[in-house]
Amino acid sequence: MMPGLNLWFLAVYITVFLVAAYRSGEFQWIWGSVLLWVGFSAVGLRLLPGLWGLTHIAPLYIPHFYIALASLFFFVNQWRRFPEGKMWYAVGSNGFISLFAVSSMLMSLVSFLLLLIVYSRFPIGITPYVLPAFLQMYALEPGGWFVMQGVIMMIFYIHRTMILKEPSNYFSSRQLQLGFFLALIFQTAYIVWILLNFRHV
Repeated sequence: MMPGLNLWFLAVYITVFLVAAYRSGEFQWIWGSVLLWVGFSAVGLRLLPGLWGLTHIAPLYIPHFYIALASLFFFVNQWRRFPEGKMWYAVGSNGFISLFAVSSMLMSLVSFLLLLIVYSRFPIGITPYVLPAFLQMYALEPGGWFVMQGVIMMIFYIHRTMILKEPSNYFSSRQLQLGFFLALIFQTAYIVWILLNFRHV
């Protein structure tokens, strides 16, 4: 993916999150994301001087990391379970920000799982090639990551509102499991695609 296109994806993703979170009153989530960005930039400035810091664009390439981690504020404040135990909902939040939070968390959990699998097998087999491909997907060319999250949001929305005729901020156990499985398929396929491109370069 071209660097300029990734910058556009970054700008759109950050703007969409800030506007949606602001309109939903999720100020703790916003400030948590900003503080994580500042904190990681400060740490990176000491570890990678000249390459990382508040004045560099590199830390902005992983807004999904800061947003997913700070979404713990959203889940602590808004996430509730129905008495039956098989349905969850986001109280007082609109459908879009709820879908954004859940899809972001699912995508991040899958990314963590994949990274853990690669790390546990490193350097056996093709893991020395898989790790750079993972980093390319997650941190160097995050546009694909954003598209995958958007597709999961769209599938959740269509399933919940158009098929089941329920609010989009309702989530069943099966729906969450399906979202996790979809995120796993998407990210694995994307990494495989990157690896195939490596072979043809």
